[in-house]
Amino acid sequence: MKLFKKALVATAVVGAFGAQAATISSDALKVSSEGIAAKVASSASKVSFDIVVDKEHPSSSVITLSFDKNVDLMSTLGCTGTVTQTVSGGKAFCGSIGFDYGTGSFTFDNVTVKNGDASKGETDSISFKVNLGNPLTANSAFRVVLGQHDFDTTTTGTDTVHVLGASTLSYKSEKADKTVIETGTGVLAVEANQFAFDVTTKLDGVIERNDATAWKTTGSVAGNEVDELKYTFTNKSTLLRAIAVNSVVANFAGNFKNVDNFADGGASGLASVKGTVTTSATAPSTDADKVTVTFANTNFTGEQKDTLSFTNKLNGAGTPVKQSIPVTGDVTGSVVITGTNATLPAGGLTVESGVDAGKWVIDATIINVPYVPVNYEDTDTFIHFANETSKEVDVIVTAIDQNGVEYGPLNYGKLAANTVTKLPEPKMDEIFKLNGAKTKLSVTFNIDANKGDVTAYAVSQNSKGRTEISTSQQRGN
Repeated sequence: MKLFKKALVATAVVGAFGAQAATISSDALKVSSEGIAAKVASSASKVSFDIVVDKEHPSSSVITLSFDKNVDLMSTLGCTGTVTQTVSGGKAFCGSIGFDYGTGSFTFDNVTVKNGDASKGETDSISFKVNLGNPLTANSAFRVVLGQHDFDTTTTGTDTVHVLGASTLSYKSEKADKTVIETGTGVLAVEANQFAFDVTTKLDGVIERNDATAWKTTGSVAGNEVDELKYTFTNKSTLLRAIAVNSVVANFAGNFKNVDNFADGGASGLASVKGTVTTSATAPSTDADKVTVTFANTNFTGEQKDTLSFTNKLNGAGTPVKQSIPVTGDVTGSVVITGTNATLPAGGLTVESGVDAGKWVIDATIINVPYVPVNYEDTDTFIHFANETSKEVDVIVTAIDQNGVEYGPLNYGKLAANTVTKLPEPKMDEIFKLNGAKTKLSVTFNIDANKGDVTAYAVSQNSKGRTEISTSQQRGN
């Protein structure tokens, strides 16, 4: 009995697969995902697809093409029901509905267009009959064109179909007695991203440890003076429901403090910009945290490539004055666009954000201890360094205090090889010339070592016991 039931189930499954026999194929139309979200109005399109049947369809069979909610036929497509046959050319039409039979001997007629009321959740469909005469034989194929088909010299068809988003077409055929012959589905349209932003060359400048005004050769180009950031922005404006762009602004966020002091050439201050599209770069102020690039032309299409060149030398007459190159932190890129045909947020639509654009780093291990109290009664603060390499390493130290006073850079000295070295509180008072003043410091150590070779442990103790101040923040290059 169990085997018999399984056999029935297997037969039902095979039958179900057999019913899904007709194949619908098309070059799927692409609809802008951003345009859909921004409520860009749809426009009329031409829709074309091919159908291959698996089974024979006798004369008087009815074929029904059902569209989903994302396709609106908008009208009866100018079809009164009667198909004009141009058999010699293998083509036929009813208004803006075109049939291409290829070399087939079958024809269609009696077209019915159902234009549903979308406000009631109704969808649209087109049905037609296999004409009297030759049947639609198994494995036959035909093409349906909705719109400008050019199948007749006087009646060429008009594009009136609106495709609103991703869409699937359903096929169903029945004999005259309503017996189902076969069914099938196919993709008419898909959503696609209209915009793309890609950083093709990231910032990778490595700053000389002992001379923060210069790059290491391995981290830059052009005579050890320039680091470049290259990026590509793409606007696929030919997508259906595409946003009509009228401005594009690219932002690169990071620590660019004083970067305008080593601009090279032009009123842009920060960067010379080159590429296939004219842009302007806005130089940051002394404490700026981003670089802004504005595309000058409106509603550009296709792919635009640009290069930002950061040059560490000052403009102006006389000998260029080099400034310290900042450690940028992780630089990230974003793009904001505005459009004329879309409902966008105030200030524009951010189409890309958080794109990795590289960073500038120092050729050293950097250890920061963010809280170090010095010269307070009943308190002793010290830092231990563990140099686990077989060579001594040089250390440069900087600090800021609770009042924003900056100290350094100062030469701390060297850490002996394979040794734990203690930096006591009196030494810190001496290095920063505090003269016994109570001070709260954030101390940064610039260590001439690879990542992981040197570690630090900071401690503060008083009569109540010993406490780790904070886990040292460490990074290495």
